[in-house]
Amino acid sequence: MNFRLYIMKTVFVTFFIAMISISAISQDIKYRKDDRPQNVKEDRYNNYQRSISEIELLKILNMLGIRIFDFHILPVFEKEYNLSVNLDEYVDGRKINSNDIIYTYKGKNVYVYSIKDQIEQKDIRCFDYIPKFTFFTKDNDTTMILNLETYGSGTSGIKLNKNKIRNSQFYEWRTYSKIDWKLNEEVPMLVFASSWYDEMIKADRFCGVSDLSEDEEATKELLDNSPHYYVISLKVFE
Repeated sequence: MNFRLYIMKTVFVTFFIAMISISAISQDIKYRKDDRPQNVKEDRYNNYQRSISEIELLKILNMLGIRIFDFHILPVFEKEYNLSVNLDEYVDGRKINSNDIIYTYKGKNVYVYSIKDQIEQKDIRCFDYIPKFTFFTKDNDTTMILNLETYGSGTSGIKLNKNKIRNSQFYEWRTYSKIDWKLNEEVPMLVFASSWYDEMIKADRFCGVSDLSEDEEATKELLDNSPHYYVISLKVFE
């Protein structure tokens, strides 16, 4: 009985001390509206308090195998035309495949949107000319996945297969900056191409120019030497 009484007294004393401590702590707490900036509330240890530039964000995406390419259509459309975005595949300089990868309203250079008629309270369908294309790409080991988006439509999951026969072989994107459309002509926008093996240096090479519109000689070198590449082009026609 004495042992049981001792245990009960010990538990009571411990509980009493704990209640006193909680009461003391409660008296030190002051309740007030949290006026701290939202980023401080959400990042209490200051792990993310740094603004990221657009270039840095694009570099981060590139590390993840993701690229984004924006092409504004110039001259701006002022009338209705037929429009296609063609994906052409080449092996050893010979075209082996070609597909139109964009879906627009009736194949035209327009997109459809709706606005609310405030008087009649109903949706009204409207048309406007497509102003730009955006390409999103995701690199995998054996394929490049391509998504194409424009106002009112898009195409996703386009596979660009790689023909890799060497461990050192690699593929790169190159762009054209001068993409002013010309009626009834294909105007290239993007190239996705393989490196080629150079016997002189015993290694893979690739065209060093970043803008294919700026250096015709380097562009020719790329297209003449790359054993496998894709060209994405815009065509406006009547």
